[in-house]
Amino acid sequence: MGDLINDAGIWLCTTVVLVLVFLALLNGLFQFNRKQVLDSLQEPFGKPLTFHSPDDSVRTFKQYGFVYSTYGAILLHSWVALFAIGYIYMILFCWLSYSPQFLAPGFALEYFGGWNGLMAPWLLIFTIDHILGMVLIFTWEAMRTRFMYPVSSLADATHVMIEEELPFMTEDFLVDPDTEGHLDRLKRHGSKVQARFKRAKCRTVVKVDVEKDGARSIEYTCVRYIHSEEDDCFHPTGIVDYTAAQVHEAVRRGGLTSKEAKVMLNACGKNEINVHVPSILEALLTEFSDFTYIFNSIGTWSYMVFSSWNIGLFWLLLTLGSGIFRSLFIVRPNQKKIHELAQLHTECEVLRDGKWTTIRAADIVLGDVVAIEDNSTKLPCDGLVVEGSLVVNESMLTGEPMPIQKMPVEKSDAAVIGKKNLAYAGTACLESSGPHDNKALLIATAVGALTTRGQLVRMVLFPTSVRFKYNDQLPKVYMLLSCYMVILFAIYLSPKMNLHSWVATYLLVLNTIAMCLSPMLPVSMVMGQSAAANRLEKTHKIGCLQPGRIPIAGKISTMVFDKTGTITKDGMDFDAVIPVEGAKFSGRVSFMPNDNEEQRITDENRAKIKAEVPERLRHALACCHTVAALRDGTLVGNHVEVSMVTLTGWSIGEKELKSPSGDEALEVVKKLDFDHSRMTSGVVVRNSQTKQLVVYVKGSYEKIKSISESTEVPETYDEVTQKCAKDGYYTLGIATKLLDNTLTEQQIADMTRDSLEAGLGVCGLMLFRNEMKRDSPDAIRELKKGSIRSVICTGDNALTGISIGKQCGIASQHGKVLLGEVAKGGEGIEWRDPDSESSRSIEIGSNTYGDCQLAVTQGAWRHLHEHLSELEVIWPRIVVFARMKPEDKINVVKYFQSRALVVGMCGDGGNDCGGLRAAHAGLALSDAEASMVSPFATGRDGKSLMTVVDLIREGRACLSTNMATFQYFMVYAFTLTTIRTILVWHGALNLGEYVWVTMDIGIGMIMIWTMTLSKPTGELCHYRPTATLLGPRTLSAIAFPYITAIITLFVGFGLLWSKDWYEHLAPINDIHLLPSLWMLRGDNYDSSIGAITLVLALVNTGYVNTYGGAFRRNILTNIGVNVVYFIFLFALGWLLLSSPTQFNCVFRVNCDNKQSQEAKALTPLALFSAGGVGNCFLGPQVKIWQAEMQPVMPPEEYWLPDDESGCTPPSGSNTTPWSSPDISQFGCEGPNNCFSTALRWQLVVVFVAYILVNHLFTKLFLQGPVAARLRQMQKRTDEEQGTYVPSVYNSESDVEL
Repeated sequence: MGDLINDAGIWLCTTVVLVLVFLALLNGLFQFNRKQVLDSLQEPFGKPLTFHSPDDSVRTFKQYGFVYSTYGAILLHSWVALFAIGYIYMILFCWLSYSPQFLAPGFALEYFGGWNGLMAPWLLIFTIDHILGMVLIFTWEAMRTRFMYPVSSLADATHVMIEEELPFMTEDFLVDPDTEGHLDRLKRHGSKVQARFKRAKCRTVVKVDVEKDGARSIEYTCVRYIHSEEDDCFHPTGIVDYTAAQVHEAVRRGGLTSKEAKVMLNACGKNEINVHVPSILEALLTEFSDFTYIFNSIGTWSYMVFSSWNIGLFWLLLTLGSGIFRSLFIVRPNQKKIHELAQLHTECEVLRDGKWTTIRAADIVLGDVVAIEDNSTKLPCDGLVVEGSLVVNESMLTGEPMPIQKMPVEKSDAAVIGKKNLAYAGTACLESSGPHDNKALLIATAVGALTTRGQLVRMVLFPTSVRFKYNDQLPKVYMLLSCYMVILFAIYLSPKMNLHSWVATYLLVLNTIAMCLSPMLPVSMVMGQSAAANRLEKTHKIGCLQPGRIPIAGKISTMVFDKTGTITKDGMDFDAVIPVEGAKFSGRVSFMPNDNEEQRITDENRAKIKAEVPERLRHALACCHTVAALRDGTLVGNHVEVSMVTLTGWSIGEKELKSPSGDEALEVVKKLDFDHSRMTSGVVVRNSQTKQLVVYVKGSYEKIKSISESTEVPETYDEVTQKCAKDGYYTLGIATKLLDNTLTEQQIADMTRDSLEAGLGVCGLMLFRNEMKRDSPDAIRELKKGSIRSVICTGDNALTGISIGKQCGIASQHGKVLLGEVAKGGEGIEWRDPDSESSRSIEIGSNTYGDCQLAVTQGAWRHLHEHLSELEVIWPRIVVFARMKPEDKINVVKYFQSRALVVGMCGDGGNDCGGLRAAHAGLALSDAEASMVSPFATGRDGKSLMTVVDLIREGRACLSTNMATFQYFMVYAFTLTTIRTILVWHGALNLGEYVWVTMDIGIGMIMIWTMTLSKPTGELCHYRPTATLLGPRTLSAIAFPYITAIITLFVGFGLLWSKDWYEHLAPINDIHLLPSLWMLRGDNYDSSIGAITLVLALVNTGYVNTYGGAFRRNILTNIGVNVVYFIFLFALGWLLLSSPTQFNCVFRVNCDNKQSQEAKALTPLALFSAGGVGNCFLGPQVKIWQAEMQPVMPPEEYWLPDDESGCTPPSGSNTTPWSSPDISQFGCEGPNNCFSTALRWQLVVVFVAYILVNHLFTKLFLQGPVAARLRQMQKRTDEEQGTYVPSVYNSESDVEL
């Protein structure tokens, strides 16, 4: 067979090995020298990096300095060049191996002494090249620094490697050496190798830029870092803090000088957010640098070179098509969108050298004084308002379209700078008024990527990663498949598998490896997620930025809801006030709702305020707010305050407020902006009639009580306020006091917040009604049906949260909800029943209260978060988290995640962004740009909460489909490789080439695509789909069709072998077929049984995995998969029962020589054939003719049928006649593999039994009563062990994420 390599092949193999050894020696010398340099460093290698995280999460990074080495760079790129040259050689000599086909010259085959001689060095280069490619892909960033010299001082570095420190070594690796077994040792070493690869992926190498003035900088995650000589570290630049005195001094001295601006520009860089958009070539290189393409390449070229150019071409087109589509039509356009979002092309006026000059927004630097235009102009940077005022639309940040007024920083050393003074880049300026051409002045405090707008862009560019069981277990699946490949490899090396060519054997092993890792597996996942994302967008009006999160949404077990604007409507209605006079409550004054803005109702409410509300409280309503009026009279500010001011009817001037009748006026002397730490806001006004100076402070009713004099607080204050909160009112308190009328404005401006808020007296309560969205209770009810636990996480009062929770169904409507607050003295938590008039502490673990749900305040939550042992006992009972700040919401989400829960978050405002990002699946009820930080966003039906239900329904359907396609490809991998191995073992047999094409295109692409079209069910089921790849349900769904397919195969073989007309054929041994002509080794009886069994197993597996079940609609509604299934069953039935036809001969099943030759008429199929369609049929009967022809053949040559001789022995030869029953039987003409009628119907019974058994297994076991019984058994076991938590362990017969 010409198995030996000639001198040319030996020379080429030797050259390749010598080149590798030479490069390895050079590499070793460089690494030895590098190690000496590293050991000689005087200072510790690696310094902490002050990382500016886009989500403010705590992460630990280190920065390492390296110096570029020309010698090292040449070595590194030599390995890359070696890979490229090897790949070019593979492609070129693969083409040459087909000579004389495809215009390939024949010199290579002649030079290397035939196909085996040509393939030997090709396989060596092929193997080395793919191993090298895998190493380069996994360790590229680490390798770059391995070919540079380390330096102790970052001042000398030309490159910096930034590495995130992750806790790779955990207790999982800690074992007792005395009891450590071989398996433990293997696991430990495997974990170390895995940790090294993970560490390599956490490294990024950036080049150090050196400016003309010597300044050194790097850019990492869009942020510019400047080298500091003080601590020899790179630090982020682009943000600065100013005091009130500094900002006013900056304006007074005429802004920055030109020299100062130039220095600052060199230090901080341009005021731009640099989002890199890769070129087409770069995008393609990045995409094809993924390790999955290495496996695809193995399959592609092992098929291509093994005379299977048609299958190899299909794999090549599939690989290139999917990679090009993903890189050029998904990834790159997304980068371009983000790049466009990040750009701000405008010009601004800045104060420099005491003069106003116009510059590009990109040239603004820290400290610049900027004049702000209005007319919805976007602000170019973050900054403090120094003079004048702004009205801005911050919907880009908060999702709230309500305009906000920004006030100037006060000219006082005691002035406190707050959010009221801060304006943010990217927000639209609706109105600007100030001293310079009626424009407000802003001093830049943040530029570039460190502006609020830059942070938003960075959140999109660098999203928070979340752990999901499916992704965590995928490497384990690949590891198991690798072990399976090793077993197959050992089998193929056994003497029984002799193909008379080690080259053919090695290529067969490579083909088998490719079958185990189909390139369609990741593609099918993306197809399912894309189909779900398309349905979300078109059917449910839910935007999806991260389709990969859709199946994760299907596993949500806990939903965290914001309250205001999420469960309830956006705005609040001012419902009533309760005045306080003489430290006692007077009668409640209620106002009529005026949704339609009727003038009659407006006048009646204002008359009631004038007549029934005491003056102090009336004036408080008029002035204690931050509402401003635009030039057209539109009120802008907080929803609550706007509704209050609208109802009062007072007009708002720049410094004066007037009553509707004009007989009362208040002059604003000083505003006290809302302070998050104090939770209060206020104002100092002068009564224009009496000249009295009055302080008004507004805040939560708890806070107002705490800062008021005890003698000025009504005795029934707690009773009244708690009742209001329990009735669902958003309740605010107002306190007041008088100041000395002789105080000047400067003296008042210099007064501290503490002094102004001391000695207050309560003057009343304000009650706001926040109505619930009409469908919120329905949504919560649906989530409960789906075994999803819901909690409220709100910045509102706990009692209001409990009230809303009971109304919507999150909290029990008839049971008690106990409230936990920090005990007096700050030690521990006191629990009480808010429905009881008694304030005594309750033991929540007692028999009486052991089943009650719980609510916690911010202080109580923080205490529990610090004392996790307490929290672990009660966390399943907590349904309301109140007075929570944005960082608290993040902690709540992360705590639930630490309990192995898949957590969803739903909110509408900017204060929810952190929680939306931290959650496994965040849904922003907003159309604003802020919603980009969330994987999902919608504004459908007035921001309906039912969108959460729709998202989870689609998520469950998508997850079920993803698991179904995964199961299919696992059945594909095991069944295909097993049947192929059995056939090779049985006589080096194979399947017809179009059987492979049908499996990869007809089933692997078309049928899998139809599987993804299944839509979700109309309601949520009480359990969730499994997401574990190694759980009992998934393994049984893979094992059962696989085992039954192998049993069916052997039953078919048994029936076949029992027939007296059966003739075994081993093509290589019996008729001396060349090992490279694998596509002709399917012309036998056994391969026909294998082909039908394999195709039937795959088609049936795909179909039963599309059964609707609890998460997808009935399979009959998926027309596509039914049509494809019917076509395949009909085709298989035709192949099995029909007489020989051209169609049969395409697949080499029930085929004879006549129809095989006539199949040339199927021109497209014949052209795409690698040698089977239209050729002679080399059935078992050829053995007879070959044996009869051997005496007249030259030594070492064997006769085989060919087209020139009409596929028969030469005329006049003494051979068995064509019409003899030994050659033509069962109505077939010439060599054939036709079955008898009896066998055909016996096989029909066997195959129908296989179909029915698998359908019954899916319906009864995987989706029917058996699975339900297993879930009930698991639930009872958990309840007995005390580990059961409702809505946590409700997955398809698996207790997992």
